[in-house]
Amino acid sequence: MNSQSDNNQPNNNHSTDTHSMPLARRQFLTASAALTAMAAVPGVFAHSAAPSRYPDNAWQVIDDRFKKYVLFNTPLERQWTGGLWLEGPAWNAVGRYAVFSDIPRALQMRWDESTGEVSVLRHKVGHSNGNAFDAQGRLVACEHSPARVVRYEWDGSLSVLAERYDGKPLNAPNDLICLASGGIIFTDPGYGAHFDYEGAERELELETAVYYWEDGMDEPLVLTTELFKPNGIALGPDKRSVYIADTAPSHHPNEPATITRFTLGEDGKSLTDPARLVESREEGYDGLTCDQDGNLWVGTSGGEGIDGVTIFSPDGTLIGRILLPEVCANVCFVGEDRNRLLMTASQSIYTLYTNTRGA
Repeated sequence: MNSQSDNNQPNNNHSTDTHSMPLARRQFLTASAALTAMAAVPGVFAHSAAPSRYPDNAWQVIDDRFKKYVLFNTPLERQWTGGLWLEGPAWNAVGRYAVFSDIPRALQMRWDESTGEVSVLRHKVGHSNGNAFDAQGRLVACEHSPARVVRYEWDGSLSVLAERYDGKPLNAPNDLICLASGGIIFTDPGYGAHFDYEGAERELELETAVYYWEDGMDEPLVLTTELFKPNGIALGPDKRSVYIADTAPSHHPNEPATITRFTLGEDGKSLTDPARLVESREEGYDGLTCDQDGNLWVGTSGGEGIDGVTIFSPDGTLIGRILLPEVCANVCFVGEDRNRLLMTASQSIYTLYTNTRGA
C-alpha cells in the first residue's frame, strides 16, 4: 500500500515546474514593463545625474533689467544632440512641437514638447534653413539648394514660392517671418552657395538682399540691399519693428556684426528708417526672436563665456546672456505659454524656461 500510495502521490517537483515557472515569468515581464514605463517618464531616474545648484549657471545678468526674466529654479536642459549644424526653429502651437533644420544633412527635424522625443520630419529638403508657420498654420521654409522659399500645403504638396529674381537664381534664402497679411519677408545672404557642405557651391548672381513675397507674385520684391550678409530676422511685438542680424564679418572682415531695426510699411511691403542698435567685432549674431516686452534674444558665437544667447533691451543695450557649451545659431519661444526658450546650438538643442513670453 505504501508503494501504491507513493505511486499515486503527486510529484511536487513536477508541480513546481509546470505551475510556478509561468508565474515567475509573468512577474518578470510585469517588472520589466514597469521599469520600461518608468524609464520613459522624464526625471524618474534624475537622481542618477550629477546634482546642480539653482540658479543655473547658464544665466548671466549684466543689467538689472534682465533680473525680472530670470527664473531661480529652472535648469538648462539639453533636449537632444546628434546634429551637424542645427538651425531655424519654429513652434507649432496646435501640434505642440517645434520644427528645426539639420542643414548639412538636408533634414527637417521635429521635437515633441510632450514627450521630448526628436525625430526626422522630412529628408532631402534642399538643405533647409529657416522655418516659420504662416497665419494658416502652413510650414514655410528657406532652402539653400535649390535656392528657394517653399511652403508645405495642407494636402502635403509642396509649393515653390520664390526661387528667382530678375531672371537669376536666389543666393540661398536663410531666414524669414510670416506676416498676418499673408506676406513673407526673407533674407538671402548666400551661405548655402559658399560650400557644398550646406548646399551647392556656386557664384552668387545677385546682391545679398532682403525680399518680400506674397501669393500672386511672379518674383519677390527687394526691400533692402544695404546689409552685407542679412541673416536672422524677427518681428517685434508692435508688428511694425523688423530686426535683422548682419553676419558681415564672415565675408567682410573689416565690417562689424550688427543688428538693425527697420520700420515695416503699412502694407508690409517696405522697410524704412534703419537704425543700427547693436554692433560688435568680438561676437557674431545669427537668428533672433523678440519677447512680449520687445527685448531681443539672439543666437550668438564668440567663444567660451559668449557662446549661447545674448539678450538686448529694445534700445540695444546688452542686459543678459544664456551661456551654452556650444555656438547657438537660432532661437524661438515654445510651449503652451510661449515662455520656454528653445535654442538650436551647433549639434544640440536646449531649452530653458524664462519669466517672459514670445512676442
